[in-house]
Amino acid sequence: VLVVWVGNFDATPNPAFVGIKTAAPLFFRIADALPLALPEERVPADRPPSGLTRVEVCAASGELPNRWCPQTRKTWYIPGVSPIRVSDLHRPVMVDRLTGKAACPPFDPATSELQVFEFWPSDLQRLFADAGLPRRTPPDAQRDCQVQAAIDTREAPRITSPLTQVTYSLRLSQPQESITLAAHAAADARLLYWFADHTLVGQGT
Repeated sequence: VLVVWVGNFDATPNPAFVGIKTAAPLFFRIADALPLALPEERVPADRPPSGLTRVEVCAASGELPNRWCPQTRKTWYIPGVSPIRVSDLHRPVMVDRLTGKAACPPFDPATSELQVFEFWPSDLQRLFADAGLPRRTPPDAQRDCQVQAAIDTREAPRITSPLTQVTYSLRLSQPQESITLAAHAAADARLLYWFADHTLVGQGT
């Protein structure tokens, strides 16, 4: 174990010595010199604990790749313990070349083509956008055209606000107060409708 600490001779810290500027450079110099100073010393190879196995997963989702996943990688897996399922992040969509929207069946090979899109949940899409890494969103369906089966609508929205089993109180003296309505939805969801006791209270993206 190699540890580098820089301070006073009496073992007290000195605020003039910043670790990244004093201790870190010295640490890396020593680490780089060790193989030359101890040429016969062999570092034992890391061995994974028993019970681990290597599986191939989709690089983007970390789940078992489906046929549309473009890139895979190896990762460690604990059989019977690690959660694992087939990824549905990458899905095919027939796209109209003229409009760029999801094509309507029957598909004409002359005007439509098959493209694969990443269907990220809405909360992750916002995280990517906030980090300056926006993702290519699946295309909308054309008007007067039912969304094709390739666009998966099985993911039900998950309400994140208001919280369940929480009582909210609004003060009459504060008419500007409101309860935020927020939900995580599938990547192909474009509009969410909000109901309270079968009464429509709002809609939004």
